Amino acid sequence: MTAPEKKQAFVLLELMNHMLLIAREAKRRGFHVIALNHGPLQDQGPFAVPDGVVDEVVPVASWSDAEHVGKLVDAVHTAHDVVGTYAAFEPTLRFEAELRARAGLPTSGPDAVGRALDKAHVRRELYAGELSTLRSVSLTEALTWETWEFERPAVLKPANGTGSALCFMVGSLEELRAAADQAASGAVVNPMMKDYILAHGEFVLEERAEGELLSVESLVDRGEVHVVGLTGRYVSALDPVVEQGLVFPYPHPRRAEIEAVTREFHAALGIVHGPTHLEVMVPDEGPIELIDFNVRTAGLAMVVCMGNAFGIDYARPLTDLACGTAPDLAFLGHPVRASADLLLLPPPEATEMREIVFPEGTEYGRHMKAIGQPLSGRADQLDVVGMVIVTADTVAELHDAALAVRRNTLFDGRPLGDNPNNQLLFPRFHHSATLA
Repeated sequence: MTAPEKKQAFVLLELMNHMLLIAREAKRRGFHVIALNHGPLQDQGPFAVPDGVVDEVVPVASWSDAEHVGKLVDAVHTAHDVVGTYAAFEPTLRFEAELRARAGLPTSGPDAVGRALDKAHVRRELYAGELSTLRSVSLTEALTWETWEFERPAVLKPANGTGSALCFMVGSLEELRAAADQAASGAVVNPMMKDYILAHGEFVLEERAEGELLSVESLVDRGEVHVVGLTGRYVSALDPVVEQGLVFPYPHPRRAEIEAVTREFHAALGIVHGPTHLEVMVPDEGPIELIDFNVRTAGLAMVVCMGNAFGIDYARPLTDLACGTAPDLAFLGHPVRASADLLLLPPPEATEMREIVFPEGTEYGRHMKAIGQPLSGRADQLDVVGMVIVTADTVAELHDAALAVRRNTLFDGRPLGDNPNNQLLFPRFHHSATLA
């Protein structure tokens, strides 16, 4: 008796947020769409998953249980002809690489992905290869210091981190010990993020780079790095560690140098396939430092922003890469608009969100806190109550529109206005630049 033909399956690992756009594109191509998910599929907001997009949901008890997840990956591979995979959440990326290797799809491989996710390894590798001037040590070693041994302030962060959680700026032993105490408490609201960060256990202390923090978005096709563009940041004027918006594209006078060193970073870490999102620190002159190497596309809803900028459905080249098909990259270098994904903090001392209303002319507005959920009254990375996308024909118009949206969003019936939590530091070259 002939065995039934296996379905061509497209597998998403922890389908959430912009991954819906990839799932829709995979479904449009006629694939059997499978979601390996710990959390439920989103049923509210602009990334709610409609009926008929996902054909099969495979429950994942915990992404920290490698043996359990490995069995699920084996079962999916055995039962289906896996023709594509997509993941965008750090705890899932190594498992995705394993599935791609099993399915014969282009991949950097689980070992290279695992090393790229280890921030301590990345810093050591780049420092040894003279691609970084920043020294680093483990938190365990740093806590044995009797005096501050770096020549500059440093950043304490999880060796395996995600979402900028549990990152601290320190410049003395007293500040280091206080940050270590906070890190030990693991004060991360999202349980999946917390499990991933604490599963590794170790933190790394690395010298702080000086300059402007921006991101490099790339599509890597079997060893060839195609830089899609640069992303600039709005940050809180009260605390520059707190991101308040991402803008794309971001013209920068050192773009050619940034692109060149980006390719060197990929080669040094052995990342040869898939989307990547690198955070780099760019001074006016001198070495460009890698701050974080993300083996995934940019988060939040930047997939929408990049599509808006180029006037395309950006899910298509991402799905091509996911399926091992050379993407059509004719759009590169020709942005037609500018787009930003804005993060909104509540007013000072707000303890509860009852309502948030985004202004007309925006898109993909989404609640980041449940109605009625208690708020801390602080203004840190975990206090974001809403996100919304704004797009304009020019970079200068986008800058003006972004500030207007922040002022005019209604929180509990009142505009956010110019409250202290809404004060921003701008990307240096954004509001006065052109798209080219």
